[in-house]
Amino acid sequence: MKQFWIIVFQVLISAASAQAATPVYVDEKSQVCIIDSSNFQEWNPVNRMSYPPTSKFFRNRSIDHAAWYTFKITNTSRTALEWYLVSYNYSIDEIDLTTVSDAGQTEEFQFRDTTSIYNRIIKHKQPVFKVSLKANETKTYYLRLKNESTYNYVFALYSHENFSSHFFIEYIEFGIFYGFLFFVLVYSLIYYALLREKGVLFYCLFIFSQLIFMLFRDGNGLFLFPSYPEHADLIKNISRACLSVTMLLYTTYFLKISPKRKLFKAIVVIMVLRVLYAAFMLNDTTEYTYHIEFGIILLCIYLSVRSYRDNADTRYMVVGLVLLGVSYMIYYQSIIITRSYSSFGFFALYYGVAAECIFMTLALTERFKRLRIESFKQVQMNKELETMVEKRTEMIAIQNKLLEERSNELNLFLYSVSHDLKGPLKTIEGLCNIGSHTSTTNHEEIFDLIKRKLKNLESNISDLNVVTKLKNEALPKVLIDFDSIREEMEDRFQFYEGFDVISIVYRNNLVRPYYADLFSIRCIYQNIFENALKYRDVKKNSEIKISINEVGDRIELKISDNGMGISEAIMPKIFEMFYRGNEKSKDDTGLGLFIVNLAVERLNGTISVVSTEHVGTAFTIVLPFETDK
Repeated sequence: MKQFWIIVFQVLISAASAQAATPVYVDEKSQVCIIDSSNFQEWNPVNRMSYPPTSKFFRNRSIDHAAWYTFKITNTSRTALEWYLVSYNYSIDEIDLTTVSDAGQTEEFQFRDTTSIYNRIIKHKQPVFKVSLKANETKTYYLRLKNESTYNYVFALYSHENFSSHFFIEYIEFGIFYGFLFFVLVYSLIYYALLREKGVLFYCLFIFSQLIFMLFRDGNGLFLFPSYPEHADLIKNISRACLSVTMLLYTTYFLKISPKRKLFKAIVVIMVLRVLYAAFMLNDTTEYTYHIEFGIILLCIYLSVRSYRDNADTRYMVVGLVLLGVSYMIYYQSIIITRSYSSFGFFALYYGVAAECIFMTLALTERFKRLRIESFKQVQMNKELETMVEKRTEMIAIQNKLLEERSNELNLFLYSVSHDLKGPLKTIEGLCNIGSHTSTTNHEEIFDLIKRKLKNLESNISDLNVVTKLKNEALPKVLIDFDSIREEMEDRFQFYEGFDVISIVYRNNLVRPYYADLFSIRCIYQNIFENALKYRDVKKNSEIKISINEVGDRIELKISDNGMGISEAIMPKIFEMFYRGNEKSKDDTGLGLFIVNLAVERLNGTISVVSTEHVGTAFTIVLPFETDK
């Protein structure tokens, strides 16, 4: 190996005079000098000949052979200068630099990129060579490249001061960028822990792939694996493939593209082809990867714009992908089209990735917020539904109870009706049999009994009609004239037994007009008035007091007597259907007070009774005051 280098150096020294490229001129005011085709020539160490360059920048044309280049650097200043020759390509298998001074002295610098970065001359992510020049000195440099990638290689000269400041600032910028990307990754993982959605998982994988790819794109990933720089390209290409696939997965899932659609199947085919390409091109030596990446970004932009109207969450995603597409277009133009390798083109992708992460995270946040709102609405809806179900269940239970009560009431009603109707009919039938088979019968007495039973029967039917009418018919509200009702009742009961000896005290204190259901008011007045007549105490001077008063927004109708009164034992039952409280009421229908209570309920009022046996009874009916129909 040493003999090989001795021969190479001898060849280089003997051929130094053959170089004709324009030197790179440096001085104290120079900052950065890019070495391109105007400064170097291709070199053949076998025939010791130099040739014009066939590409703008250095190029490793064959992965099996090394490429040789030669260039000159001239210090035009009056002082000695120290510069750094920096490779923009950080991952190179073999790179050697040989120096020949004007005086013919040979200086050798040998560098192998497979060496740990901590063993380099300068602990830097990219290969760096020190270039020392005396005042007005020119040196010839011979560069040897060999790598598995045949892509362009760019070299630049940095002054000592500019090298320190430039890369210090660059490391700070990279630190901010990767810190932000790491924060987005942690933020997304928190979202995934909360939502447990595949889409969020795909986004986390996308950010992680982005992080790894960018680290090994700019060489900062070498600080993670300082002893294995030869694996940098492999990691970069695998992470680049994962980045493309996870971007497609996240976009497809976020936009809810149905697996049944042809578009979804086409996306799956693209992902499979991308994985196969990565598998066969682990150490990528072509420019097709840039075309594929650009095409996938454009596809994701198209899908997000296409779904914008159907999914409001995509508005941030559209902005993020468009910004990424614009930045990648600038980068693509710099690397592929113009091959200028400008700093603006290189760092444009970083700005695009940062902007894309911001807006795609906003899209994720918007989606999370919408899902939380929908979840909250769903919870509220479920609570409302539960409340409605509970209310409906409660209403159904109440209705079932009412139906059961009404059923029992109807059964009792039918039983009592049939009994009360059959009783007078059987009595009439028996009287008819007596009158037709017994010659000594007093027919006038029999006819009187029949007429009384028919009257009872008529009273039963009349009361049943009243009950039916109160329960089922909707009656209009009219202006109530209590004075007319009083005259009507006294005229109706003037022939009632004992009516002529009863003292009636009537006071109507109403001032405002009162509207109500006239039929219900009559039922209340008539039945209480009739009971006062019927159950008077013959041993007393009977008296009935009737008063009608306004009490706030209500009407109070009070009817009291000094009759037989009601005992405490039967007081709770007096409003029940068909209830007869004593022997004197055995021929009644038992519906009088039931009708009163039903009419009061129909008018949304209340009824109360105070009674003392052998002293008297007072009914108080309170009804809502309505001055309009």
